[in-house]
Amino acid sequence: MDEQVEAGFVRELGASPAEFERGLYLALPGGVSSPAPLVYRADDGEAVLEVVLTAMPDRRIGQFCIPVTRARLRFLAGDAQACDRLLSRLDRAMQRGGG
Repeated sequence: MDEQVEAGFVRELGASPAEFERGLYLALPGGVSSPAPLVYRADDGEAVLEVVLTAMPDRRIGQFCIPVTRARLRFLAGDAQACDRLLSRLDRAMQRGGG
């Protein structure tokens, strides 16, 4: 679930910053820049999304250790429909298999 914050929203991800970065570049080849460490801009030509990552303490569930990353997302450009399309594209690309 997304947490609304001023000028954007926050998501908690079950991925490390490196995993998120890898998925972002795979989802939008040629459309991602990183103006600062752990800051990314995804631009598909219709919308621009800024993502600021913060590594959080890992979550332990029994023997499993799950990385946790806080992502603050904020659209810098694009109308509502273009922003929805870009976010949906990124969400689909970063889904993991389930069962």
